[in-house]
Amino acid sequence: MRRLRDLSVFELKEIMDYARTLRSEGLSYSAISSKIAEAYDVSVSRPTISRWCKGTHDPFNKINDVNLSPSPALSYVIGVYLGDGSIHNKDNGKYRIKLKVVDREFAEAFYNALKTLGLHPVFGFENDSTRVNRFYVEGSSKALYGFLKNPIEFLFEVAELYPAEFLRGFFDSEGFPVVSAGKRFRVYVEAVNSNLKLLEFSRKLLETKFKITSAIFKMYSKGQRVVIRGREYKSNVDMFGLRITRLMDIKRFHEEIGFTAERKTQKLQYALSLLECCPNDATMRWKERYIKVGREYRERGKPF
Repeated sequence: MRRLRDLSVFELKEIMDYARTLRSEGLSYSAISSKIAEAYDVSVSRPTISRWCKGTHDPFNKINDVNLSPSPALSYVIGVYLGDGSIHNKDNGKYRIKLKVVDREFAEAFYNALKTLGLHPVFGFENDSTRVNRFYVEGSSKALYGFLKNPIEFLFEVAELYPAEFLRGFFDSEGFPVVSAGKRFRVYVEAVNSNLKLLEFSRKLLETKFKITSAIFKMYSKGQRVVIRGREYKSNVDMFGLRITRLMDIKRFHEEIGFTAERKTQKLQYALSLLECCPNDATMRWKERYIKVGREYRERGKPF
């Protein structure tokens, strides 16, 4: 049988509400304890139930007041969390949600979304000699931590209510424009992740909510050597990609979902403008502004 400390924030609140309902119906504290054990497989003492019902003890007074009702901000946070974001339960009882990224606009959007939910996040810049310097955002909330620990299917149900914000958060984290500037000039939008279920959900949202066709493909297998930012790594997971290839779908993505980061937006916008105005000269014009570094194109004079 589980203990109270094993429960998520939402399970605890549900059980407390259940106990108060049973008490209002005239059940004794012993009977309520038995009912909770039967319904939730949780052991709760009679004194604890008594304090809940009398209002002398409310564990939620210790939790930051955050708004976890479905909203655009919450869907964006879910998208980011399932991409670049992370959550941690520190030994000192702090429940953290973090994001470290190279794009200031992305970090600011996540910071603002957390503030909208009721958190008091911090925003800063981190110099890192071992990799690219990054902006970071960190917030603290047991309630949000518990919410994000829910099964991914539950997060999908909430995210689907505001699909554009969820997809923007996910593509801000894991997505990017891809340009092929050879004899034929082409542009795609891709997102990369090891969670096939997440990519399938994103593909479904693109199709059903925005009529955007996309396809999932396997990029490389676990154990395969891959090069990331000029360094070779051994992949510890199977990695998959989600790709949007049709020009009309890419335009719709740009208009209705888009990227928050300015460099991604400008790259996609410029590539689309070349296809619109001068497809025959697109490759030449593209290479005047962008240079290929590894497998990607970077704007000349820019670090990434």
